[in-house]
Amino acid sequence: MKIEVSAPGKVFLSGEYLVLDGSLATILSTKQRAKITIEENSGPKNILYSLPLNESFAFDVNDNFEIQWDNKDPKELGLVIELAILEMKIRPNNTTFTIDTAEFYFKNKKIGIGSSAAISSALIYAIDSYFLIKSKTSLIVDKAIRLHKKKQNNLGSGLDIITSIADSRLIECNINGATNRTWKKHQWPSNLLIKGVLTNRESLTTKMIEKYNQGHLLNKEFFETLKFDADKVLEDLSMSWAEKNTESILRCMEDYNIIMRRLNERYSLGIYTDEHQILLDLANKFEIFYKPSGAGGGDLGFILTDNQSKFKKFNNLLIENNFQTIDLI
Repeated sequence: MKIEVSAPGKVFLSGEYLVLDGSLATILSTKQRAKITIEENSGPKNILYSLPLNESFAFDVNDNFEIQWDNKDPKELGLVIELAILEMKIRPNNTTFTIDTAEFYFKNKKIGIGSSAAISSALIYAIDSYFLIKSKTSLIVDKAIRLHKKKQNNLGSGLDIITSIADSRLIECNINGATNRTWKKHQWPSNLLIKGVLTNRESLTTKMIEKYNQGHLLNKEFFETLKFDADKVLEDLSMSWAEKNTESILRCMEDYNIIMRRLNERYSLGIYTDEHQILLDLANKFEIFYKPSGAGGGDLGFILTDNQSKFKKFNNLLIENNFQTIDLI
């Protein structure tokens, strides 16, 4: 028997951070996908095989659903399979688990589009199918969220898992929607162009969220005002997406970017690194929207425009300045 499951990565277009306090978030499912394969092997051990690392790790599972690694411990990748087996209460025997995240790397560097949530979602689905558990979709979502939160030290909103499970081009959700497993799907406007831009720094989302939570303690009045402003913009943005009004989408995204810069400055989050600022300045000259993706602080940004000519010229300029761009959809 062999089971193959995949789930998309994600890019928070808006609502990052603020979603933790109840605001709406708009999240893009990317073309990059995590792929999980589970199949029987000839034994005598279970095997975790990792791509793009091209490494295998042998293991057994005891009666308490705990993994015992033979020689090498795959550490972070191993933690995912450990938590999944414990969550699903399975004791595999002579089983190979292949985790393929090659599409989330560029030149051996992660590209910052949420592989962890994609792995968690696909792995829970694959285990449920292979071991004939036959859970309801809502229960699979619950287990994937628990798995991902444990891996993230219980930080985050769960919306990245919702995005992977929904596997739709664009969704809108808030933390209540994540709790209730409900979200709204939006269609991507045919004339709206998007491109990912890689930077040379990597960031840890957990560290950025910790900074955000710490910032709340010293800036309560500031945050109340900022959130009021942000929620108005995000509601307008929601309506713009629903109407596929690209001009309004871009205007709302510009307003939202200003709010995020206010938050970044007051909380000292480090969202807008030197590279992000260079990219923002370049984009402004071309009258093209640019924003760091998700938690920011490195990894990835994205450009957004409805002007094909400016899009091509700006993309060429980025390449000339040694910035790598990637397709997201």
